[in-house]
Amino acid sequence: MRDEEFQELVNEMIGRGHELRNIECKGPGIRNDKNFFTKIVRACIGMSNRRDGGFVIIGLSETDGSIEPNGLNDTQLKSWKYDSIGDSLAVYCDPPIQFEVEFYKYQNHSMVLIMVNEFEDMPIICKKDYENNLRSGACYVRTRRKPETTEIPTQNEMRELLDLALEKRLRTFHIQYLAMTQGTIDSRTPNDKELFEKQLEGLI
Repeated sequence: MRDEEFQELVNEMIGRGHELRNIECKGPGIRNDKNFFTKIVRACIGMSNRRDGGFVIIGLSETDGSIEPNGLNDTQLKSWKYDSIGDSLAVYCDPPIQFEVEFYKYQNHSMVLIMVNEFEDMPIICKKDYENNLRSGACYVRTRRKPETTEIPTQNEMRELLDLALEKRLRTFHIQYLAMTQGTIDSRTPNDKELFEKQLEGLI
């Protein structure tokens, strides 16, 4: 994402005064703080279980019906390295979440943008408890009724997730089928010469 696009994104969030279904905001925090990080884990799982994924912005707070840019200090900012985030996410997520991380400045506030991809094959499941933030076996999603991350609340979110997973399985099956049949169809289908010789056999 270009810097200009990030500025526009934050401006839109501040103008709206609330999160969007594909964007979750978190105030400043350090990755080593388990209570804070597991909230990020929950947000990332919810985004990964959403079609087209989404964004988690760290350093942008939602409080009292408004979005405020807080930013991170240098110590907090340095803790959000890609490898460290990936290792920490892997402790709580199955299968692993695919993501990218970028760093931006907004009005002199340092922020972290985690760009979460939708799951590749199977929905992401939480595999480890942490206090009130995470429950082992839970499947977190971004809800339709309002932009928040929670366990699947209604049949609508469940159907949406299952439809996305089914599409991916059918696509995988189609690719595997083509791979298995490629190069064998021609060998099973007689060419013009073979068909002509077959017709001659019937006449002789």
